[in-house]
Amino acid sequence: ATMEVGAVAAMRYVKDGIAAARLVMRHTRHTLLVGEMASRFAISMGLPGPADLSSPDSMDKWTKWKENSCQPNFWKNVSPSHGCGPYLPVDETSTATNGCNSTIGLPESCRINRHSHDTISMAVIDE
Repeated sequence: ATMEVGAVAAMRYVKDGIAAARLVMRHTRHTLLVGEMASRFAISMGLPGPADLSSPDSMDKWTKWKENSCQPNFWKNVSPSHGCGPYLPVDETSTATNGCNSTIGLPESCRINRHSHDTISMAVIDE
């Protein structure tokens, strides 16, 4: 085994993250490319882009989330329960008692489930 690895994260405008990760592994000495540089690299290597990755469903969910003051959200050590930020750190001597940062128990809307996080793709190649 060669123990080679390639990954991309926070990549925008390119749909095929697995292909981009494979290109990182095969054509760079890097392990991980992130954000805009991951997108630029993938497009420069021939992957289609830039592309709009938003769907009508994802835009509808985002709009409803914004209209609900960006709730729920999963910030820690700030008071994010009343708006979309900017947020300030909470006083470390106080205890958060509301929102998704609660120490008393999370509201149902804050609990992690299959709808609360983004996509993770993985490809393992053992040749």
